[in-house]
Amino acid sequence: MEGSEKITPLVMEKSAKPRCFKGINSFPTKYRSNKKARMTTELFNEWLVSLNSDMKREKRHILLFLDNCTVHINAPPLSNVKLQFSPPNSTSKLQPLDQGIIHNFKTFYRREVVKSVLDNL
Repeated sequence: MEGSEKITPLVMEKSAKPRCFKGINSFPTKYRSNKKARMTTELFNEWLVSLNSDMKREKRHILLFLDNCTVHINAPPLSNVKLQFSPPNSTSKLQPLDQGIIHNFKTFYRREVVKSVLDNL
């Protein structure tokens, strides 16, 4: 394996059936919802069990790196997925998106949307 394989992403959102997806039968991601659009222990464990069963069916074993988020702590027993947790207080150093890249992207995107709206007025 050279590391180029990607699993289907899991998208979290507030709405169980968003209007923008009305009439769409297939979606390129796994979609889940809850009131705060946040990962919960139950949803994470459901995803882990699904991933484990996929790996078992393909007769593969994988290593999954996780941070120390409280959602990740009570994982179910898994046969084909091994979990490796990062050291405490190291997430910002190990995950570059936590160093402000996501915030900067959202800020830039919103500014461009506002500019576009104002130009069209």
